Amino acid sequence: MKSVYEIRRENLRKLFATWGGPTSLSKKLGLSNGSYLAQLAGPNPSREISEKVAREFEGKLKITQGWMDLEHGDAPKLDDQILGDCVRAVAAALRDAGIRPDPDRYAILTALAYDYLRLTGHIDEQYISKLISLMK
Repeated sequence: MKSVYEIRRENLRKLFATWGGPTSLSKKLGLSNGSYLAQLAGPNPSREISEKVAREFEGKLKITQGWMDLEHGDAPKLDDQILGDCVRAVAAALRDAGIRPDPDRYAILTALAYDYLRLTGHIDEQYISKLISLMK
């Protein structure tokens, strides 16, 4: 059985992949460079990820509290065509609503539309519109 420290290290490495590497992730976390993250989850980590640090990272990245402590399977591969369709659908719905969201909100809307499409097999414009109405 893996320790919570091993799980946190694996999850931090997943966050590296999601955010474009330790340097990009460190900027998102408000760190001056990626060396601290490399100490936590680089090729030869020299520090453990404490509970305090795990919760801090989750808060700054706006992910569920406790996410760092749970094992997550490999992320499913993105389908470029489907993702493109979701981006276009979200962009059209935002244009129709007269909203210009910040990039983070746009990304969240697109991710939710993509997840919904993967679950149902279709893009639901009403679902996207409901999400957008929550932004107002």
